[in-house]
Amino acid sequence: MSIALAAARLEARRLARSGLLAGLLLASAFFGLSGPALALSLPEVLAAAGGSDQLTVEAAPATPAAGIALFQQSAMQLGLILAVVVAITGLSWDARPGSSVFYRTRVSRIELLVLPRAIVGWIAAAVSHALGLVLAALLTAVLIGPVDVDALVRVGVASTGYLAMAMALGVLVMAATRRTATAIAVSTVLVLILPVLGAVDAIAGWSPTSLLSAPDGALAGPMAAAISVAVAALVGSAALARRQELRRDA
Repeated sequence: MSIALAAARLEARRLARSGLLAGLLLASAFFGLSGPALALSLPEVLAAAGGSDQLTVEAAPATPAAGIALFQQSAMQLGLILAVVVAITGLSWDARPGSSVFYRTRVSRIELLVLPRAIVGWIAAAVSHALGLVLAALLTAVLIGPVDVDALVRVGVASTGYLAMAMALGVLVMAATRRTATAIAVSTVLVLILPVLGAVDAIAGWSPTSLLSAPDGALAGPMAAAISVAVAALVGSAALARRQELRRDA
């Protein structure tokens, strides 16, 4: 078995045994169920909270698009941070004495571990997001109304591309710092401030953060930019890993 396949297999086992995969699935499922339910009850909550003798709040009825949008807000904030954590911990191969000794005695080129581990983490995050999106669509159809399938597919594709970019950036930060807690903190801040770029008119047409507004807007330009950033980040991560050695004091 090649090093890449062995690394991918070990990463899949790590996600399953550590509970990270279960965490991704449960979080996405929760967001998928809570989004449509919140969209349905939000007009009544706003009306009850803002209604008075002097002021009357009229909230628009819930729409299928609102159910999916509320799911996306949670999935692309808290869910995205969790996905980035999964990507970062995939590079913590020398965090424990056992794993450090294992890789130091079996792997001559540490950079060969970067890509397969990143891909396995991205697949886990993408599948989890797809599960949440399907649950959100089904519950929205039951509680509110039918969901536009084309719009749903656009949301799924855009989210998958944005996940790949964000997780690749997390991998790059981890490769540069080699400290899990530091990488998580830096990547979390980075993920939270990235959407600000989408508000800049000059780059909004091709900024990867424009994918967060799907299904509205064009996807080709932002998707190409997101993939380019992801590839560049992974190449940079491999280059950094090539210059490093596994710590013997893990």
